Amino acid sequence: MSESETKASFARDGIAVRHDGPLAVVELDLPQPKNSFRAGNAQALSAALDGALADGARAVLLRGAGAVFCAGWDVASIRPGDSDPMAVIAEVVGPLLRQLRELPVPTVAEVAGPALGFGFGLALCCDIVLAAEDALLGSPFRNLGMVPDSGTHHHLLSRLGLGLASELIYTGRLLKGGEAAALRLVNRALPAAELPAEARRLAQDIAQGPTRAFALSKQLLLQGGDFDAMVAHEGRQLQQVFATADLREGIAAFQQRRKPQFQGR
Repeated sequence: MSESETKASFARDGIAVRHDGPLAVVELDLPQPKNSFRAGNAQALSAALDGALADGARAVLLRGAGAVFCAGWDVASIRPGDSDPMAVIAEVVGPLLRQLRELPVPTVAEVAGPALGFGFGLALCCDIVLAAEDALLGSPFRNLGMVPDSGTHHHLLSRLGLGLASELIYTGRLLKGGEAAALRLVNRALPAAELPAEARRLAQDIAQGPTRAFALSKQLLLQGGDFDAMVAHEGRQLQQVFATADLREGIAAFQQRRKPQFQGR
């Protein structure tokens, strides 16, 4: 389905949602420079994610318009003497990132241009991240005298380890997409010209999969645990998935030697 054939379902405060069959494409096109966020944009993104699920999305592709993902929070909106960072994190940033991370359908981030600060956290809260080879990722908060936020410490520590996490936080060094992929901070890096088509292809393929099984696997991955705990949790999740129509379709397709046609139920 071409871009012109997709079905628009949401547009507010620079956030738009278009449905391409079971895939919801959520696009950031904010009025601030380089798609930098303000509180109203974060609230609009939260509403867009809720709306995508309500409209039956079975996967979400998050991308920026104009080959720019998100350069972070709009620094021009920060007033050091008046702003309450704890309130912003607790009431706006944290809930949105948690919502995105725990969304009960698979999520793919398509990162072109900068993904910095809040934009960095936004991308890494998605299940899968595809980046342009020349994209810039990181959290250069040391240049502002700030502590990185938006889950940066969690993402860097869990994916890169203490030493490299410390280096990136202390130096503010940014990673090109290719280096981020080599370090396994993101899934893959592609030439910028190939990124949109590949991100759409991957997300659409996932959207046509067994949605309930994916949601149950996502719960397992986010909860984690030791080997025995995860084996036990897998058993509980399998018990749930055995009641789905998609499992019955998958078994029938295997027996009939055909490709399964999953409906997300």
